[in-house]
Amino acid sequence: MLVFSVVITIFIVAILGFFSLNYVRFIGSHIEQRNAIEAAALAAARDLSMIAINTNEYGWISLSDAAPIGNITTVGDGYNIPVRSINSILGTLRLDLIIAGQLGDANLKTIIKADVAKAKAAQAVLATELTKSLVSGYSAKDINGNPVNVYADAENAYKANKIRMSGSSNYINNSLKLSIGGIINGAPTNTPLPKPGRLANVPADRAQNDFYLSYKDIPADGESFVFAGISDSIKLIEPKQWIPIVPGLPYQVATVIKAEADQHLTDSLNPNGYDIHGIACAQPANVADPRPSPGALTFSFPDGIPPEIVNPMSLLTYAPLNGADNCTFQTSLNGDYPIGIPTTQIKDLSWPYLSLSQNTGNVFRVALFDWWKRGGTKLNVSSAVNMFTDSKFNFVQPGADVMWKARPTPSWPISLALPFGLIPAGNVHIYKVDPSSGSVTYQNKPLNLLNLTVAGENQMYSESINAFKTTLPTRVLSPLGIGPIFSLLGIKNITMDRDFDIYIRDQVYQPGSIKGGRHGGEPMDFPLVAVSQMPANLSQSRDLGGPGFGASSPPLMPPAITNQSDFAETSGFGSSNYNQYTQGPSASGNPKMRPTYQKNGMAVDIRFRRQISNGFASSLFGFKTGYIGERLP
Repeated sequence: MLVFSVVITIFIVAILGFFSLNYVRFIGSHIEQRNAIEAAALAAARDLSMIAINTNEYGWISLSDAAPIGNITTVGDGYNIPVRSINSILGTLRLDLIIAGQLGDANLKTIIKADVAKAKAAQAVLATELTKSLVSGYSAKDINGNPVNVYADAENAYKANKIRMSGSSNYINNSLKLSIGGIINGAPTNTPLPKPGRLANVPADRAQNDFYLSYKDIPADGESFVFAGISDSIKLIEPKQWIPIVPGLPYQVATVIKAEADQHLTDSLNPNGYDIHGIACAQPANVADPRPSPGALTFSFPDGIPPEIVNPMSLLTYAPLNGADNCTFQTSLNGDYPIGIPTTQIKDLSWPYLSLSQNTGNVFRVALFDWWKRGGTKLNVSSAVNMFTDSKFNFVQPGADVMWKARPTPSWPISLALPFGLIPAGNVHIYKVDPSSGSVTYQNKPLNLLNLTVAGENQMYSESINAFKTTLPTRVLSPLGIGPIFSLLGIKNITMDRDFDIYIRDQVYQPGSIKGGRHGGEPMDFPLVAVSQMPANLSQSRDLGGPGFGASSPPLMPPAITNQSDFAETSGFGSSNYNQYTQGPSASGNPKMRPTYQKNGMAVDIRFRRQISNGFASSLFGFKTGYIGERLP
């Protein structure tokens, strides 16, 4: 009996050991298969984060932001332009709608909502590309033009995690299936809520740790916003949370990958083998662009500040600027105007907001909104509103009047420059977004009368002639102060009139390399906004001599009075006399980062010019109305 008991015990232990070993191998093979399918899902999610496409509406977009370093994002001037995450775009638009609501400006809301429609159109194009990229054999592109083969990379990642514990194991060819969808109940994104939080208008169940949740409708002013499943790192998602289409949403961008694959295993107990089906889900990542220098909004007053224009809010509320159609809505074609005329020309654009008048106030709203977009999701709502409502952001007067000394005509000798009388000093008012806090900052600096600036190719330019009449009295300006003698002789004096013209340059109106022109809608180099203190040589009158734009244009010195154009095209100035974009490397060179990415450039400029009646000098200059031109030190 003892021997029999020992034998039975050994037999039972052997059987248990055999089954235990096979069970361990079975569990181990499942764990290895899970690791393999998770590796495939993570590889596919990583690839989705890398795919970038070029859109008409927003230029280069992706699931992830990217600084201007991509080789295929190069524009005509040789510099690269940034790539925008679709979540960053939506978060920015929602924030800007909140600012417009805090200002109570219905026209701003109309303009922003029109842009929301553009963002959703670009989003749909991106969604189509992501879906196509999952098909075996399809090759998408990253920002350097390198192929992104999502299916092949996922399959290779799966195969690299070979199943070993169960003995013979083989991946079933072509069994890998990639699907794209969303997440039930959402997950945290890395798109931040607007600040301060009390103005974010986000229900508690649609945000977490001050970030939006994905796949939730988070409306603002009646406009739906649904953020895609993208976080700060690539993450595995529980497969039970995955769903092809999240029900109840007005729209969505599917970003969460589901990977499925089959593995065939054989062992001593299963000589014919059996299949294991693995499923794993992963979410892509967004590496947020720090956008160190979003660009500046400037208000230029080379001829003094009229009392009617107190601060930026005046552009939104002053009746003469916000009535019927009173301005142009244009762009520069074939280059930066006026460089390269007559090939480069200013042409009309169709006014895109049919329910709004084409007036200076609304064109300013368009430009203001474009500047807000540059601030991205960092822009602080309260600070953006305070810029219009807080007196600390009011325009500071430029100081005492200055003597206007100039040559009456371009050929007049410099040694015989004549004093024409006292004129207002000029200054420029600079508003920037601090990238660290999102707050709007303000400063003002002296401005030279002949601080001329180009209009960027394919960007927005507007002019309003006789925009409004100031309450300031006219000023008599005559050589040597002999205006009263002219009056006695019946000769018309040169006078500074009461009429103001307004010019708007929006250098960031149209982003991207498809429609954004040679600079892609990026800010223009402008020393006054790039540094905290103005260089000494910019505070003085510049010598604007040099060849004109056409081959037949003779070299001219700057006249005392320029024609009634903020480009002074007929004054004989050369291209070097304009604030303009720097030229990047040649087409054959290596693209590089634009200077205004790390140092602020001019995004938008609103420029006020006061009209001058030439009087007795009309025959000398060939026009009756113009602007003060040269002012000698």
